[in-house]
Amino acid sequence: MMKKEHFILLISILTIFITGCNGSSFLGSGPNGVQILFIQPESTITSRGIDEGSSVPIELELTNYAECNIIGTLCVKDTLSDVYGGISEQCKNINFEESRTNNNKLELDKQTYIFTSQPYTNLFKDQETNLQATAKYSCDIIVGPKRVCTQSPFENDETKCKNFETISGSALSSRVAPITVGSIDKQLFLSGDNDIKLKTAITFKKMSKGKVSIQNENQESNLKGNPIKIDVDYAGSQMTCTGRDYKEGILSWKSSDTEKIINCEILLNTRELQENPLNIRLDYIYEITESKLIKINHIEKEGA
Repeated sequence: MMKKEHFILLISILTIFITGCNGSSFLGSGPNGVQILFIQPESTITSRGIDEGSSVPIELELTNYAECNIIGTLCVKDTLSDVYGGISEQCKNINFEESRTNNNKLELDKQTYIFTSQPYTNLFKDQETNLQATAKYSCDIIVGPKRVCTQSPFENDETKCKNFETISGSALSSRVAPITVGSIDKQLFLSGDNDIKLKTAITFKKMSKGKVSIQNENQESNLKGNPIKIDVDYAGSQMTCTGRDYKEGILSWKSSDTEKIINCEILLNTRELQENPLNIRLDYIYEITESKLIKINHIEKEGA
């Protein structure tokens, strides 16, 4: 009997532990942003299709997992020519509160949007069309560790502050966003007689779906990548940054890029041990598209 009680207790503890881990896995754990879910058309419509002369119901649920406020647009269209009816591009404004935790409970802003379509007509045969829903929005967020230590690199005791280290995990204090910081490699060097140089290699990561965007796409942006404004400071002082595809505070990000690195440094006029925040401000536009394939069944007219 005791063994059974112990077994039940162990399962209960593990369940609480796993639930707690899953419940907090969204915040501070990596790149994520607005996600789009098709509520309508439902699976029965997508599997069987709709008959010519019918319109398709369109209902979308958007959820913001990012820790930045969202302002943007949600647009819906289909890929079939307008001469057959269906849905020409329709857009609505979107505005979401940032995701947050309250009493260890994850709070997400979810909103539902409904669009209307015209009946599909004038078909000569069965046709397929893709319903496409695209959310394009801005994200302005400050990420980075709250405590980055510096001291003379000639200190024999590195227990309080390491000269070389990779800052990641909980020490990174990263925040969830479509593009966010994945890790920071820190190095301390002596510069001159009294100054210390803090060097950092900052790795940015992108969520699996979507791409960095701009308000109006053009050929130049598609070739070079779209812009992310980046400002980095240590203890309130601006750091000097360089990197591939980085120039004058702008990091160009192509749709095929999954991560990028910039290198930032600053001279400090003290050798004393200190801990200060390293703030990385990101400002960009992001875009995500979800689609659903619909078959329209051609109806032969009598006498045709």
